Amino acid sequence: MIKLQGIGTFPELPELAMYIYTGNVNALQAARDKGWNIEEKICLSQHTSLSPLDLALITQRFDVVKLLVEYGVNLNVEKNPAFLRAVRYCNEDIVRYLVEQGAKLDGYNQVGSGAYSQAYFGNKKNIPLIQELGLDIKQHGGAVLRQAVSNFDMKTVTFLLDHGVDINYQKPDMVYPYGATPLTVAARMGNIAMGKYLIERGANVTLAEKDGERAYTIAVRMKNRELANYLKALEPIELHTIENKKERLKKYKLSEELVNFLTGDRLHLELAPNDYDIHYIDFFQLTDTIEMKLGHRKLLLLSANIDNYSDLHIAWNPKGEGQIGCYDVEHEEYANLCSFKEFIARPEIYLIRFLEGEL
Repeated sequence: MIKLQGIGTFPELPELAMYIYTGNVNALQAARDKGWNIEEKICLSQHTSLSPLDLALITQRFDVVKLLVEYGVNLNVEKNPAFLRAVRYCNEDIVRYLVEQGAKLDGYNQVGSGAYSQAYFGNKKNIPLIQELGLDIKQHGGAVLRQAVSNFDMKTVTFLLDHGVDINYQKPDMVYPYGATPLTVAARMGNIAMGKYLIERGANVTLAEKDGERAYTIAVRMKNRELANYLKALEPIELHTIENKKERLKKYKLSEELVNFLTGDRLHLELAPNDYDIHYIDFFQLTDTIEMKLGHRKLLLLSANIDNYSDLHIAWNPKGEGQIGCYDVEHEEYANLCSFKEFIARPEIYLIRFLEGEL
């Protein structure tokens, strides 16, 4: 069996791939003399094909890499630049060589991942090297900072912050489409030590994600009382004062019955037995409700947690006379459900109708 790091394990490799894997330069030269297309991908299995250069980099065959460069291989293929493979799989010598031969540093692969991310998931030792070679870590290191926070990787977090990466980075990507910040990532992971460290380094505690979530509201949703209390103490007091919140929410035209519910002490709502195994809904207290905008629609998120359905939120839609609705974060879909009085009486009925696409 032949194992290719990060790619898979194969019972055998095609002849050309085996030449690369074993570093048989003479055989590759002979293949080139017979018309071998060095840009054509080699099929390794039904679902896996790699270019000769990809395979040489993954197996760290420096002699084969040099041969391919001498033959004029394209180092800057769109969405598959050689530099990304090199910093993920190779040592410093190969990385430097490719740059000397014209490999560009600032490319992205097919999933939008850049050099710093590739090095982080492969050979972390190449992160300082990438910076030395000239790729601005301040501009390109933000995604890695979030990932390092998620991995509880304090060493990498410290390195990135020490070199100027934005501690409040929140550019959306495939992993964090809602624009998470390093601090909201730490809150979602329940990492109190990391959260405190980021704040000590200057993280903005009130910075919200796309859907209005702050690190504090995430901690509340995750039932992490220690972190929630710590963050609450750092936020402006007006964010947690009922009268100030009521004033800000006037535009939502909340019903008196809903306000009384959200300022009461029965925010845990048990549901009747149902086929979707939704046993309860936990609601935010009024001061923790989240204002968000979905397209042209303004919503107020009311629920902290819906059992077994973390992507669903109960919301208040102020349009018209005001209604309770349900918002699906993953699919960015919203539907009105009913009045608050109707919902509170039989919430499971309306949630199931939403889940079954009836609304």
